[in-house]
Amino acid sequence: MSNSSQENLGTGIINKVFGLYYTVNDGQKDIACFLKGKIRINKEFKKFTNPVAVGDNVKFQYNDDGSGSIIDLLPRSNLFSRRDKGRNAREDVIAANLDVVLVIQSFLDPPVNPRFVDRLAVRAIKENIEPVLCMNKADLATEEMTNTVIEYYKNSGLKIIITSALNMQGIDSLKKMLTGKRTLLAGYSGVGKSSLINSIYQDLNLAVSDISDKTGKGRHTTTNVIMYKQKDGTELIDSPGVREFGLVDIEPEELGNFFYEFTQYRSDCTFSNCTHEHEPGCGVKDRVESGIVCRERYVSYLNMLESLLEYREQKYR
Repeated sequence: MSNSSQENLGTGIINKVFGLYYTVNDGQKDIACFLKGKIRINKEFKKFTNPVAVGDNVKFQYNDDGSGSIIDLLPRSNLFSRRDKGRNAREDVIAANLDVVLVIQSFLDPPVNPRFVDRLAVRAIKENIEPVLCMNKADLATEEMTNTVIEYYKNSGLKIIITSALNMQGIDSLKKMLTGKRTLLAGYSGVGKSSLINSIYQDLNLAVSDISDKTGKGRHTTTNVIMYKQKDGTELIDSPGVREFGLVDIEPEELGNFFYEFTQYRSDCTFSNCTHEHEPGCGVKDRVESGIVCRERYVSYLNMLESLLEYREQKYR
């Protein structure tokens, strides 16, 4: 490659994805980029709906018209992705190189879905990303609602932060936890992701929508995946509301490794490869019966296990 060609090359971080177009920050400015053909046809990326994502470090070429051409994806420390429905469904990469996945739920409008939270937490732990549950709209919560969430996650090791974007409850604690980290905000539409970001960094003034009167579900206010970088080094990645989350790259026998309260009692299982489902002498099932592990959380695990078994059967059928 000639010296002039070398001078036209740069590296940067993808901070926005909108369809097949990307915005890359080279440390000084944002550059509108597209993928070079060799990345799109690379067999290594065939399993992905999109080969690059927000948070990815990339090498790109500066074009004469001010745009850029992404020519290479640099190594990732981790990626957060999901599997779409279908036998041959590809992997949808949401974001990469994360420190935290903040799973945002609300006590009401829409109500909390612990099994959805569990799936995102499992995926985060699999990638060595810290999962945190943010329970928003605390101003709508009764004491019983709060206690139910706490009981569900007892002994799970999952960090829980209770917030209200309306009255600013827990906002300072949340900001302190996120400062200096790259965090993906994930959850249903309507749980208050944009409101929370506005509460922490009021200068952003992101659009906020209400719950639909017809469906009772949140309206999408974020249509693209976007990273907002602050002067203190904090990076917040906002994503469109996600309602379904299929797990990828996890074998059924591995699932229990990503439930903290299960790993504590794995050594008490009679079988070293115990799936904590049907085997006799299971240390995890014993703790469920004694109330140490929440029964509903265990049922959530069984549902996940079943879906992974079904996917494996379909894959190799």
